[in-house]
Amino acid sequence: MDSLIILLILFLFIVFSIPALIFLIAYLAARSRKKKQQLLLEQIGTPEYYAFVRYNMGNAQNEFFKIKAFQGSGMIYVEGRNIHFVDTLHRNPHVFAMDESFIKWEDINIVNGLLKWFSIADQEKKYYFNIESGMFIFNTNSSKPTTKSVFDRLVMYQNEMPVTHQI
Repeated sequence: MDSLIILLILFLFIVFSIPALIFLIAYLAARSRKKKQQLLLEQIGTPEYYAFVRYNMGNAQNEFFKIKAFQGSGMIYVEGRNIHFVDTLHRNPHVFAMDESFIKWEDINIVNGLLKWFSIADQEKKYYFNIESGMFIFNTNSSKPTTKSVFDRLVMYQNEMPVTHQI
């Protein structure tokens, strides 16, 4: 009888510790992500517009067998007539000149976890972006932009023509 009680207690401990471990890992990952995002903002300064994103480069977007739906995360921001992208590891930064780039709504990609994506391409590279959302339980900021709102804002910036003043 004593061994049955010990076995039951051990079973309950395991059952309750697995979800606790999952939540702990998710919490620590969210904290780490916020630190990385804050460091990016400190390095860049005060851009005209910015959003934290997840990304894929080139053909990685449509690969079927992969561990994650995205290659990494970073920040996309507007300065002047350029769209800058810098990832958290500083491995794949790129600057897209708005006048020479194509911004396209890609919509939902089944291969990438039913996430909505947009792409930015120039003569050199093509990047796919979606919003860095994180775990829903640790993302309670309702003012956070959506993938579609970031796409719309970038298209708006691209469509704005620089005003030239004639004297």
